[in-house]
Amino acid sequence: MTMQVIHLTTYWTLDDAATVIDFLDVLREALWETYGESITRMHREMRDTRIQDINQCELKLDDDIPF
Repeated sequence: MTMQVIHLTTYWTLDDAATVIDFLDVLREALWETYGESITRMHREMRDTRIQDINQCELKLDDDIPF
């Protein structure tokens, strides 16, 4: 598999920039309508996993205790 590089124009006219922003808004709304619930669930699961990882404490119970 080869990586493809996409070159984007970094200077646009004001009209071009506004058109791209409008397109991104429409795309975002369409994606959110289609995948919003799944995305929300994914973020919750990721958050819950991080919270579980934080709450886990590793105890070394096999250390020799000098008496």
